[in-house]
Amino acid sequence: MSSLVVFGANGATGHLIVQEALRAGHGVTAAVRDPSAFRAVPGELRDAPLAVTRADIRDLGAVRSAVTGHDSVISAIGPRGRHADKLYSEGARTLVTAMRACGVRRLVALSSSGARRDDPNHPLWYRVVARTVMNELYGDMRLMEDIVRDSPLDWTFVRPGRIVDEPPAGTYRVLDGANPEGGTSIPRIDLARFVIRATGDKRWSHRLPTIVR
Repeated sequence: MSSLVVFGANGATGHLIVQEALRAGHGVTAAVRDPSAFRAVPGELRDAPLAVTRADIRDLGAVRSAVTGHDSVISAIGPRGRHADKLYSEGARTLVTAMRACGVRRLVALSSSGARRDDPNHPLWYRVVARTVMNELYGDMRLMEDIVRDSPLDWTFVRPGRIVDEPPAGTYRVLDGANPEGGTSIPRIDLARFVIRATGDKRWSHRLPTIVR
């Protein structure tokens, strides 16, 4: 098994990613802004190889320290509301610089199905929302993707549909760079499990797996 560092590890999806990585036998470092606020993992995982470290995604020194010594990086960062305020793009620049300095190449990052503005498989209402209400957020996600694409990292951007807190579907559909037709959502737990599998799956290297049930 490999050693992973997860940024955004105290968010709803990031925390599940941490749990699923531990269940899969990986060593995990949860990189969070405030380690004292990190939520405990379930009891059966209390003895799993988990470390918690302080690292703001915009702080190059802290990110470099968190990344050092790991095999792969997972980014599950996200803003609290609908405005990115450059979180994704500035985080991407920090990660690229830190990972190159540390010699860590593998990055799996969460983006969104909505990052592709011209996806014909999105319903018309969603395309309207993506170009208006969510335009700033998705625009910063696209910039994040561009920044990482232009780097030598071994990257994967996982683009989920609407993330829902529902039991795992167990089955879902994934296309590279396009939303599977008719799909709009994905249970958060299925997304977390896919992210963990993608870290070691070379099929998704330099790809944009778009995942819905």
